[in-house]
Amino acid sequence: MRYRMKAALLAICVSACSAFGFSVYAQGTDTAPAASAQTERGEGDSVKKDAASPKDKAQEKPVKLAEISEKPLSAADFSVGGVSLGDSISNLPSALGPAEKVIHENTTDSYIFKDMTVKRTTPFLLSYSHRSDLPEDFKFPGKGVSDILVTGTSFKTPRDIGVGSSREDVLRSYGRPLEVLWDGDGKMFHFRYGISHEEMDFSMKGDKVSSIRIRQLTSPVKKDNFSYNDGEGKQYLGDRDFKVAGYELASTFKAHSFEEWEKKMANPKEEILYFSGYAVRLTVKSSLISALFLTDNRMVTSRGLSLGDDVSTVDLLYGKPHRVEMNVSGSEPKTSYIYFSKGKSDVLIINFSKNKVEGIVSAMNPTKS
Repeated sequence: MRYRMKAALLAICVSACSAFGFSVYAQGTDTAPAASAQTERGEGDSVKKDAASPKDKAQEKPVKLAEISEKPLSAADFSVGGVSLGDSISNLPSALGPAEKVIHENTTDSYIFKDMTVKRTTPFLLSYSHRSDLPEDFKFPGKGVSDILVTGTSFKTPRDIGVGSSREDVLRSYGRPLEVLWDGDGKMFHFRYGISHEEMDFSMKGDKVSSIRIRQLTSPVKKDNFSYNDGEGKQYLGDRDFKVAGYELASTFKAHSFEEWEKKMANPKEEILYFSGYAVRLTVKSSLISALFLTDNRMVTSRGLSLGDDVSTVDLLYGKPHRVEMNVSGSEPKTSYIYFSKGKSDVLIINFSKNKVEGIVSAMNPTKS
């Protein structure tokens, strides 16, 4: 049984290599990858040209990664450039200089500085904060700063993160996000952190921080479970850990309206559609999704991981793997971290070379019928 498990997982790993553009595949397995040349979208349509492969962005990463911080989030973290939630507008740091513009609206007053916009709740709205019919967990922002938006490189957080910092440095400085949201239409991600009624949102574009937003919420931050306990102390990944770009394993494939595939590989049983930063493998007959791949760092996992990241970042985000597979047959040793869902119906495989992530595969476990 153990040999059968190992062989099946190896088939997925090798199949993933084909999805990344290599020609090798596992003969004699049901998980052999699509091997034909690029096919047409449909009968009578012209073949869609291969999109130019993006440069290896992993090589563009900072020479030195940020140290991994083990310090938990606190109220002191919800500040940037010396401006904190709750600060009085009249006591903002002198480094900001005078506001370039002030906008008074029904619910907020906005003070616009170079590279930063600061908002506070209007006194009119605050007059409703003592109403007795409000929900128990509803909280009005106080009299001071309730929203901070940084769009330029002049300011940094207490953990030395600012606009232009790398996605991986954010993860290493703040840990696993509470939520990673993908804006496929805008080609960007939002990494959200929070405690109590305070939230921090790092917008990512091109694998870099494009803006930072810190704000007070009217209801507490929601914390989802990231893993499931089997009752015997083992932790398994949650359902969303196996999703990529909003697609779910074993579901019927339906392409997002805002993007088209860049390349397509197919054989009589299955096909692989390549999108921006990821690929989807599905059955030809029923269009069921059997595997999802990351192809470059234009896509991230549900915990924010991508290709080119360091093995220590994987340990930080996912913890100890259920299995570790080694392949020393080639010129460079290869390592695979393998994680399972509860019940082991799904498997997440993270492949490494020289301690850097070179492949991420989410797939239906071939040993589970």
